[in-house]
Amino acid sequence: MEICSIILSAGKGSRMLSSIPKPLHLISGKTMLQWVIDANKSAGIKKSVIVIPKEFDKLEINNYMIKAIQKKPLGTGDAVKKGIALLKNFEGVVLICFADTPFISSKTLKKIVKSFNNGNDLVLTGFKKNEKNKYGKIIFDQKKKPCEILEYKDTKNKKINSNFCNGGIMGIHSSCLKHLDKIKKNSLSGEYYLTDIVKILSNENKKITFIEIDEEEIIGINSQLDLSIAESISQNLIRKKAMMNGVRLIDPNSTFINHDTKFGKDVIVQPNVVFGNNVVIESFVEIKSFSHIEECRIKKGSKIGPFARIRGGTIIGEKSKVGNFVEIKKSNISEKVKINHLSYVGDTEIGSSTNIGAGTITCNFDGKNKNKTKIGKNSFVGSNSTIIAPIKIGDNVTMGAGSVFNKNVPNNYLSIGRAYQINKKNKKN
Repeated sequence: MEICSIILSAGKGSRMLSSIPKPLHLISGKTMLQWVIDANKSAGIKKSVIVIPKEFDKLEINNYMIKAIQKKPLGTGDAVKKGIALLKNFEGVVLICFADTPFISSKTLKKIVKSFNNGNDLVLTGFKKNEKNKYGKIIFDQKKKPCEILEYKDTKNKKINSNFCNGGIMGIHSSCLKHLDKIKKNSLSGEYYLTDIVKILSNENKKITFIEIDEEEIIGINSQLDLSIAESISQNLIRKKAMMNGVRLIDPNSTFINHDTKFGKDVIVQPNVVFGNNVVIESFVEIKSFSHIEECRIKKGSKIGPFARIRGGTIIGEKSKVGNFVEIKKSNISEKVKINHLSYVGDTEIGSSTNIGAGTITCNFDGKNKNKTKIGKNSFVGSNSTIIAPIKIGDNVTMGAGSVFNKNVPNNYLSIGRAYQINKKNKKN
């Protein structure tokens, strides 16, 4: 049995009040669309169609997906038809997902697919909610089978006994796709509701079933407020997973972790730390408060922060120390290096057991090019040093505090690059 998905993303997202297409807004560093794509891939779905509005026709997608354009916003029923049109001669199960419903799980998608082994024609998802809400409602017949879905706007003047809310995600067998043409334009909205397919197939005596899921899985995002709620949900999930795998988060609620952050064992993260994209933290590392870490690897036993910023392309070697108000960018720091405070290190290689004094700056940018600094092992860079790249500093070198260095320094040398001090007697009485 073939399986594919159609991911609906044709809404303009006007309530986001943003120039960024709604499916490309980030949650824990990953776009909403990518959350849905990853769930599909994890469920074993190898082909997906994304339906987008004409305004986003330049949206870049990967080879996994096919792009369909809905030129006019005529509702979900019309959007699905636009996607189906690109699945010529397809026979099997079509899953309907939504790009603004990012937390659908691969587990749920697998359940939907597996349900078709029982000869089902349509599989719905939903959840129980007794409190008043604005979700559409799943209506059941006397045999307790789903027979209709009523959108919230269509339930205002009707007495609805069902407390099962429509999750939106559904699966439909390809043999029933022809019935999409029977969906009529809604008189109130002027749109074609995909949910009308339930009543149509019920009248055709098709086999319809229902899978109960968690409400969090189908939380929809239509505004910046919704996006902040989704961020909170994803962060809680990511933090919980990290702690269950042995990471100690002193104050989880103040720690922000990217979706792809990788932790080793016995990592300690103090409050108010932010992890950006592509971070690997090895075992026994401690990240102290108010540090910002992105696109780097921090090796076993190192200590970072507080108030440290580690930027893209950086590797921090084992048992190294990066202290307060230190910024490191695109640098390879060997093991047991100390950069304890108030320094900027960019485009630099530092050998093992070297000490970088307070206030040291590597001047890596000459106004046009980024230049490299190389510092050997077991060297000592005095406080308030300015190192002008490109430059090579050898092993076992001592560099005098308060100096400016713009020439290479050989191994085992003392180098001082400061102006002479002149003392003159004050002429005033």
